[in-house]
Amino acid sequence: MTLEGKEIAIIGAGIVGLSTALSLQEEFPLIGITVFADKFNDETLSAGSGGIFRPELNVHYDSERVRTWCRDSFSYFMDLIKSPESAKAGVQLLSGFHMSSMFSELKNDLVEELLPEWRKLNEKDLQLFPKHLKGGQFYTTPVIDCKHYLPWMKSKFESRGGKTIREHISSLDEIVKRYDIVVNCCGLGAKHLVNDDMLSPVRGQTIIVKAPWIKHFYYADEVYVIPGVDCVTLGGIKDYGSWKMDVNTYQKQFIWDKCTELLPSLKKAEIMYDWVGLRPFRPSIRIDANFIKRQDNYSLIVNNYGHGSHGVALSWGTAQDVKRMIQKIMVKENFTISKL
Repeated sequence: MTLEGKEIAIIGAGIVGLSTALSLQEEFPLIGITVFADKFNDETLSAGSGGIFRPELNVHYDSERVRTWCRDSFSYFMDLIKSPESAKAGVQLLSGFHMSSMFSELKNDLVEELLPEWRKLNEKDLQLFPKHLKGGQFYTTPVIDCKHYLPWMKSKFESRGGKTIREHISSLDEIVKRYDIVVNCCGLGAKHLVNDDMLSPVRGQTIIVKAPWIKHFYYADEVYVIPGVDCVTLGGIKDYGSWKMDVNTYQKQFIWDKCTELLPSLKKAEIMYDWVGLRPFRPSIRIDANFIKRQDNYSLIVNNYGHGSHGVALSWGTAQDVKRMIQKIMVKENFTISKL
């Protein structure tokens, strides 16, 4: 089944928006797809992500749906890692430690189910780290460096005929008149675009350093250390409801002290820059669809946003969900709507 002659608009060019664009482009190669965004590549929230695939179930009320998202994303990232494109895309397979000072055992069913080399930390492992850490896990997982991954996705999308337009979309009314299907992937911007009061910012702050000797990722209570292709992200801040975009010097010192306590060699790292971003948190990720009527015709509106700090891990999985949703609606409705 095709949508030949139809047009799709995607709002947002972060990892969720570009994943959705590529997913739909692969499924419907004969349709026109345009991505609208006021920010691309390094300008986006996604570019500041540590990029680790660490699945969680608490992002949606339907746990089976979340499992499907995670399996689809994991399968896609693993296939990419095995391909010649992995280096250019900035996707690699890394092992590391997830530790706690409060619990001797950490439980995450999805981590145990999906990820290779998962095991509990033993006493020998813990001797490598500060004494207050009581237990944890070791596992291997994909790490996606979005500073490379976003440009790679954008280039791939454009090389297949996709269009990207730098434009701020402030109202659905201005775009449904031009497109048959509109997919809303604008993250926190959806709070105003579709008046979603359930969407809130979770402010994050990180320190980006040059430390090429760091080859593993590390989580320990409030902080994390995640190596990318050419830099390492030190982070751990989650300020619920904060819209502040300035660097908090207290939080910067907190991150630095905790990360260098965990890995003393980081004291020799070159600090490249600080980063602040607002994650789009929602109690339950929103993926749904509805029709908007304009005069005698309709446009299909699909939402795909509210991933919080799990945008990278769930990006391809939720994009696949959007694709399946559009396919199902096409079959049910025979897709007889026309452009407005």
